[in-house]
Amino acid sequence: YSAHTARRILSIAGQFSGYAGLAGIATSSLDEAVADRFLASALVADGLLQDGPKVMRQLLDYLRQQGIVAPSPACPLHATTRRPTSAVRWRAVIGTAANGRTSPAFGPTLAGFDGYLRDVRGLAPTTRARYQAQARVLLHALHTRYGDDALQRLAGSDVLDFVAAHVGRLSSRSARAHLCSYVRGLLRYLHASGLVAVDLSRAVPHVATVRLASLPPRLPWAHVRALIDGVDGRHPDGLRDKAVLLLLATLGLRSGEVRALELGDIDWRAGELRLARTKTRRERVLPLLPEVGAALADYVLHGRPVVAVPQVFVNRPPRPRPLTPNTIVWMVRRHLRHAGICVAHGGAHMLRHSLATRMVNAGVSIKSIADVLGHVSIDTTAIYTKVDTTALSAVALPFPGGAQ
Repeated sequence: YSAHTARRILSIAGQFSGYAGLAGIATSSLDEAVADRFLASALVADGLLQDGPKVMRQLLDYLRQQGIVAPSPACPLHATTRRPTSAVRWRAVIGTAANGRTSPAFGPTLAGFDGYLRDVRGLAPTTRARYQAQARVLLHALHTRYGDDALQRLAGSDVLDFVAAHVGRLSSRSARAHLCSYVRGLLRYLHASGLVAVDLSRAVPHVATVRLASLPPRLPWAHVRALIDGVDGRHPDGLRDKAVLLLLATLGLRSGEVRALELGDIDWRAGELRLARTKTRRERVLPLLPEVGAALADYVLHGRPVVAVPQVFVNRPPRPRPLTPNTIVWMVRRHLRHAGICVAHGGAHMLRHSLATRMVNAGVSIKSIADVLGHVSIDTTAIYTKVDTTALSAVALPFPGGAQ
């Protein structure tokens, strides 16, 4: 394999190793069922997901050759004896296309699409990156199928086959809805820019979603405190991790806002934290709570490497660079496991949900919570009203016939 392909394979294998470790699965117990649960857990990065089943087969075969795991079952991973449907054949094209680079012929198209997302739709860089990633897969798959005149030959049936090939690999309804939204956005741009004569966005199906149908994952405040207090502050990584957890849990910052936080954003004298690089592109100022300020100062003075980068949080040498999204996710999960807190989906956003839930139960107004969290509309904050146990208990009807 080339170095690029080898890195992709090792990246997936490393993520699978972390997944098995967090789940407490022994190496000898690894099999196809565990691999399927890993692939369905959305822990694999979007750009690597197409390679997941193949890498899992290769890894399990290698472990079996070494005598580390049990012999292969009768049915191999993702095997099928049926004649492949159009969606399955299209999935093979997608996988082949995703492993390579996008055709240079689509460079101007992708650049124009990014400008459209930035200037017309006003999307944040992280959101534009997700649109671009999906657009790159679709355009490259079309080029593999039709050649240089792919856009001229693009039809509604191609769109349906592409979506059908993708949604089968996504386990959650929200992920399927996002996929359709990304494809729909690209097709609208292609029509608006005159690259495609017909608006094929209408061929993309809509995934039925029920607004506010679920409860946000959250932790009781006692567990949040145990998580923060359990961090070992005797080491530089511990100083960094404690400051990050406090920002997530007591100020409700998003993971991206923590990563983008710069030294100049902290006003030590005024006791304020200025967030200029937010998801909604709206600057907001939050109070620098004493505990948060003390943790930040301790990290900057005693734990942060001396590097010429403006971001507050960086990795330790020999690679002192700003944190990545996966770094914060695994940081939170590692400390959850260390504190003995078992959750189904533990991540940075869960601490943000926990803060919002605590504020709702304390009687804080929805408008104030929206201001702290940086929500543009209080409708986004409305989901937390469902976890206000104090208010809900006041309107709850007695159980017929008394408590059972």
